[in-house]
Amino acid sequence: MWPKMPSTASRRNEVWGAPIAHSKSPALHQAAYDVLGVDWEYRAVKVETDELADHFHTLPSSVGGLSLTMPLKEGILPLVPEHRGPVDLLHAANTVVRDGEEWWLDNTDWWGAARVLDDHGGVAGQTVWMLGAGATARAVVYALSTLRPQTLVLVVRSPERARVTEVLADTLGLQVEVAVMSDVPDDRPDWVISTLPGGVIPEIPGLERAAEAATLFDIAYDPWPSALGTLWHTHGSSVISGLEMLVYQALGQVRAFVTGDSQVPLPEESQVLQAMWRSVGQAGPTHSSVRE
Repeated sequence: MWPKMPSTASRRNEVWGAPIAHSKSPALHQAAYDVLGVDWEYRAVKVETDELADHFHTLPSSVGGLSLTMPLKEGILPLVPEHRGPVDLLHAANTVVRDGEEWWLDNTDWWGAARVLDDHGGVAGQTVWMLGAGATARAVVYALSTLRPQTLVLVVRSPERARVTEVLADTLGLQVEVAVMSDVPDDRPDWVISTLPGGVIPEIPGLERAAEAATLFDIAYDPWPSALGTLWHTHGSSVISGLEMLVYQALGQVRAFVTGDSQVPLPEESQVLQAMWRSVGQAGPTHSSVRE
């Protein structure tokens, strides 16, 4: 039995961040709402970190849900007492949902990453290098804990700054190692997952060697191709854009806004997902090449 659909009364949801003009979230959400037949609007609003509390506490009742980008994903935590899913474990929330007079937080980033990796064959029993160890990396670590790689190597500039992510990975039962970028393991990974800004190619001995055989999942998607994506292309290796993660985390948010639970499928979800892919110019998940 499908979950109860929300009222078709007009409602507005928003994505907050700075900068935010480049966001593809309005197109993704509006495509989903159109398929579901709900009279909802979704818009992008520029909100700086020091403006978050004032904006949140003065929201009109017509706003029913928020999508958040960094660094607001951490700043929202003390403003909303009810945290669902792995929010406290990841210390980040990208989804805010109104429930009557109250609000609750969720995180769909991890689920988006898990869906992408699963679409592309999974990582079970394989070696994964993760470039970076911030909030996005923690969401990917949580995703990896559900997919069971053999080894996770956190490739970072500062082991001290990676400590929180390392502890999380260990707590979740992952076999985790930490390597500074100047001293990575000799063995080539099966996967490289980058949570670094899209224009960055870190100085990592062995990165070229990894690009010869590993699949790159680059969380960056705008502009595309990323610098790492271009490097992988020169070796003819598989590249997955962060756009795929964006689509799936947005689907999780639509679930939360519509059903009240990011893990409860939507009515006609396959049609909803197809419309969301089309809204960003994609037919669906694919081992994308930067040549496409």
